[in-house]
Amino acid sequence: MALSEEDRAELVAYLDGELDEAATQALEAKVAANAEVRAELEALKQTWGMLDYLPKASPSPSFTNRTMERLTLEMKSPAQTKTAPLPSSGRPWLVGLAWAAAILIAVGGGYGIASYYFPTPPPTDPIPEADLPMIRHLRIAEQWRYYENADDLDFVKKLNHPDLFGEDPS
Repeated sequence: MALSEEDRAELVAYLDGELDEAATQALEAKVAANAEVRAELEALKQTWGMLDYLPKASPSPSFTNRTMERLTLEMKSPAQTKTAPLPSSGRPWLVGLAWAAAILIAVGGGYGIASYYFPTPPPTDPIPEADLPMIRHLRIAEQWRYYENADDLDFVKKLNHPDLFGEDPS
């Protein structure tokens, strides 16, 4: 019975170490049971061994220069570009007009959305003259509940004197 191409490919994969453990064990069992498969495997091993005796191929000294020249020529060649040019309609002003309209629509839409979500506050009325002294003395107005029981300002200033209550306990 002759070996098929699939069997030979499996033997090559075995020699290259490309088979998983289950496939390797199955192939080793097949080699042990079949003399023809075993002979083919030995022939492939000998062929792999002979490859080491072949002369090594080395590129010519001008290989790099020629390759780089070809790449440069291909990059400069406009005929081989990967992007297709846009078809010209013969009316370039129409394209410019379309872009201008698109920009105006985008700006207008952005302004409309922004003014909807972030409305400007209504203008504030000027501060009445009667409230200006209260604004100037806002700190006192905020602390008024502490000051309302004091009879006069001299009493409040005396409270700040350190000798009034004795030494600090801390």
